[in-house]
Amino acid sequence: MNKKIKEWSFAFFDLSSKESARRVRVHRNLRRIGAALHSQSVYCMPYSRSSFKDLKDIDKSIFVVKAYVVADEIEELVTAYANFTSSIVSEINVKMEALEDAKASATDMTTKRGYTKRLHHIYDRLDSLEYVATISNNDEIIDKVEDFKRKVVEIDNGDSGQLI
Repeated sequence: MNKKIKEWSFAFFDLSSKESARRVRVHRNLRRIGAALHSQSVYCMPYSRSSFKDLKDIDKSIFVVKAYVVADEIEELVTAYANFTSSIVSEINVKMEALEDAKASATDMTTKRGYTKRLHHIYDRLDSLEYVATISNNDEIIDKVEDFKRKVVEIDNGDSGQLI
């Protein structure tokens, strides 16, 4: 993770417990576009024009700001974002195992559909992780994404009904 990232986007929102479905949707969408939880109802991510726009487009209740962070305070944000990135990598590791299992058990139309759904979902998560790694200038994670993609191709090219 690049510790020199000085421009960050912050998203703030406050949704009541009566709006729980909307709040869950907002949390999921924030995570999906690569925003890390900073504190309760505050998310952060390295600034880019597109990420800033993506944050603003999630929900009308979100207040989004661009901030220049002083060197003394960058470490906390970098750590939060690195933890967020690690959680995505861990999630993908689990999903990769599930994809392998789904491919091994894909022997009829129903199980093949389940495998195909998992395959599309893993590609979505890999795209998300790649975006996160790119905006945070994290070469290690970019390499990890490429390793994951090679593994997905290997799984997909394998024979159904057989373990890889």
